[in-house]
Amino acid sequence: MGTVPDVAAVRAYLKVPATALSDEDLGLMLAASLSDQTARCRWGTPEAPNPADPYPEALHMALLRRVQREVAARNLPLGMVGLDASEYGPTRLPFLDSLVEEHERAYRVQVLA
Repeated sequence: MGTVPDVAAVRAYLKVPATALSDEDLGLMLAASLSDQTARCRWGTPEAPNPADPYPEALHMALLRRVQREVAARNLPLGMVGLDASEYGPTRLPFLDSLVEEHERAYRVQVLA
């Protein structure tokens, strides 16, 4: 079990220099990704479903991946990639990331409507 990564840990994982992305922007992306994750996942005991520690390693990796996708898409208009270099024309970033889904599957809150 681990802890929620901070901005320095996320920057080290992404290998994005501070000259390319400020700490404020990266911190905002981290906070948004963490709030998305906590809205969808539960961990810990039933008495304390979201403790700050212990934080599962699978959720740690999923959070890093969420932030990585956020950083990658920050300068893409409407999530479109390959506007000039794609063989078959522009494509969209998929709205689901299979690695995030795999890491969060065991902690996902099931909602039935």
